[in-house]
Amino acid sequence: MLSLLATTLLALLPQSQNELVLVDGTTLQVDKILSETFTEVTYKRGKSEGRKPSEEVIEVRHNIGKTALEDYAYAIEVMNSGQFGNAVVEFRAVLENEKLLNRAGYEWVRQHALFRQVRCMNSLADFAGVSATVDTLLAEVPNTFFYAPALMMKAQTKMDSGDKVGAARVFKRLQNEVVSKGLPQRWSREAELGLMLLDSKLSGAKLERALQGLVEKNASQYPTVAARARVEVGNAMVANKDYDGARVFFKAIIKDGKGGDSVMAGAISGKGDCAYRQALSMDSMKDQMPFLEEAILDFLTVASVYREEVRLVPRAMYFAGDALKRVGDGGGARAVATRLRQLFPDSSWKTKLFTELGFKG
Repeated sequence: MLSLLATTLLALLPQSQNELVLVDGTTLQVDKILSETFTEVTYKRGKSEGRKPSEEVIEVRHNIGKTALEDYAYAIEVMNSGQFGNAVVEFRAVLENEKLLNRAGYEWVRQHALFRQVRCMNSLADFAGVSATVDTLLAEVPNTFFYAPALMMKAQTKMDSGDKVGAARVFKRLQNEVVSKGLPQRWSREAELGLMLLDSKLSGAKLERALQGLVEKNASQYPTVAARARVEVGNAMVANKDYDGARVFFKAIIKDGKGGDSVMAGAISGKGDCAYRQALSMDSMKDQMPFLEEAILDFLTVASVYREEVRLVPRAMYFAGDALKRVGDGGGARAVATRLRQLFPDSSWKTKLFTELGFKG
């Protein structure tokens, strides 16, 4: 188990080519990315130019192997290693390099560096920093490709911090700007999902039905919205103690592999929840063991592969550590607890894990 943990915590290699990651799960390699706004991404392949509506693109990846981008590439390396606080500093230094930011062909660096700062701050649970940096991004690059994703992250951090009124306000702003700015309609549907999850009148089977209706509404035209809603349907099934049904549901989402990192992390975490809760419903360790091992693998995958999903990572590390203790792997539990303390020293999940394992925080 420790070797698994060590392997999954390895940093990702820097990006070395230009690519567009599409909502259908495919990756389009291109020679040059010409522009990226909230309406479309334009690119060049050979002598031909092409374009993709932004709602069909999950991620724009630039080749960062050029000498001029050494500092930016280093900032990404620091970010990928999990040193999010240091990465914020490095991206700030990049954003102070006006010579680079104003250089022809490198205009994209500003919006990418700012959005990566947002992501790092999110991983640090710096909710105030996320909001302020999102505002800076939208002011400095008003047509940014990240316009709607940045507002979604701002709304999510307000949800995570318990500011439900503030989160609802951001979701409603996003819905309005779909009309006023011409943002892709997909983001109105994303906001609708967010507002549904904030609706205190919806819970239990009623919430599950409402979410399933949203899945069906978006399945054909907005598959990423449907995928996120499907994860929430699975979570509602877990809350209703339908663990077998939820496991099948989450496995189908994982097999489909669409919707981006947030969807995959949510589905894997949900499957881990099913296994963990089923294990605790059994009397003998012999019966519990395969379910606990499944839960450990799922939660460690979330914590290591999807480190930017900050609403899930500390929680996943808590349950991984707890499950490791239950199967008798005290060393593995200690390693996870130590890593949780390093990454999220102020997290309530860290405090809870250290208390339950009997470690000094």
